[in-house]
Amino acid sequence: MKLVDRFTLWFLGVTLLIIVPINSYITYVSIRHEIDKSAVERLKHVNQRVGEVLNRGEEPGEFTQGCRIKVVPVSDTKPADYYEITDRDVTHDPELKDNDRKITVTSWHTVNGQHFKITSGDYVTRSEQILAGLRISIVSKLIILILLLVLTARLASRIVLAPFYSTLKKLQHFNLKNKKKLALRPTRTKEFSELNTYVSKMTDKAVDDYISLKEFAENASHELQTPLAIIRSKLELLSESDIRGEQAVLISDMQNSVDKLTHINRSLVLLSRLENNEYEAREEVSLSKYTKDAMGSFGDLITLKGLHLEYKVADDVDVKLHASLVDILLNNLIGNAIRHNIPNGRIEVVLDKDCLRISNTGVPPTGNPEEMFQRFKKGTQCNHSIGIGLSIVKQICDINSFKIRYQFASSLHMVTIAFPAASNSSKLLQNDERYLHEKIQL
Repeated sequence: MKLVDRFTLWFLGVTLLIIVPINSYITYVSIRHEIDKSAVERLKHVNQRVGEVLNRGEEPGEFTQGCRIKVVPVSDTKPADYYEITDRDVTHDPELKDNDRKITVTSWHTVNGQHFKITSGDYVTRSEQILAGLRISIVSKLIILILLLVLTARLASRIVLAPFYSTLKKLQHFNLKNKKKLALRPTRTKEFSELNTYVSKMTDKAVDDYISLKEFAENASHELQTPLAIIRSKLELLSESDIRGEQAVLISDMQNSVDKLTHINRSLVLLSRLENNEYEAREEVSLSKYTKDAMGSFGDLITLKGLHLEYKVADDVDVKLHASLVDILLNNLIGNAIRHNIPNGRIEVVLDKDCLRISNTGVPPTGNPEEMFQRFKKGTQCNHSIGIGLSIVKQICDINSFKIRYQFASSLHMVTIAFPAASNSSKLLQNDERYLHEKIQL
């Protein structure tokens, strides 16, 4: 629900539940009071006219100015400015069940020593009639008010909320990759001005942090690669010299550790780039072709490990995913299926328009399956794994709106990636060109 609709409903609720009842009651009381006051003043004037007739020695008629009068001689009198006012309901015909409201005014006059009581009466508007008129008036005004409110609220909101919508639109198009700070529209509204201030501070800090993190990842990758390359070359030179068997084993372990550290460095840099959304999926790629190519690349290793490969790959599966990420995704999943398998085990690869599922035999996981996609978490204690592969796979799936699920059933480790219905992956930021073709196998 839009903000203007919430304000409209709130205003209508307050109007209907509070303002209308109170206003109706005040209006009813005011109208009745004015009607009664006008009738009383008119009857007082009628009594004065009757008194003037008596002073002239004339006999007053039954009606004066349309009001029925009654003149009765009395023995005592009351002050000339004293009036008795009565208000009562009168029933003319009981069968009609229709009462009239009648106001009577009584005053006393003295003519030539003789005291007279003059009573005049008139019918006034009943309460039911007043309420009926109020209902018609209020309902008509409410209908007009609601129509005007609905029509003008949206027009007014475009003007009043224009700074808010401008800020919202710029936030929707805000992109860290551009490294540009937001230039928000100035406004004289205090709340919107404070919002723009906070948004500017947050986005400026995000841009600065993004630039710092990007520079750190690039510098860390570059600075670590140089000493690692030196260590690797020194170990290779050392392995070519005259060494004993025990020394060869130590050198081999050191080379393995250096290779593992290199993989960790590349993987962490890749994760950083994925988290910063530096890979943008511009067009759909043929996942069927990439899957078949990946199985062909791992064919020799699968045969060497004595594993049996079963696959069912549809020919027309296209997804919106960056080409480099497709290789990284498949290399990690198939590599894990080979690495964590058992002798004479099997690997199953199934791909269709809905999902990609890779299964492999293996020992049951020792950790919590829900933690399988966290960094440095391993389902089994494998020395050849650094525990980042599935974390990279999970990150790739998240930024492309894929759903990934792991389960272990019937002695099979199964990783299933479900594609969105329309294959509309999340829109990502563009990566630097020198990292687009990097392939990392863990």
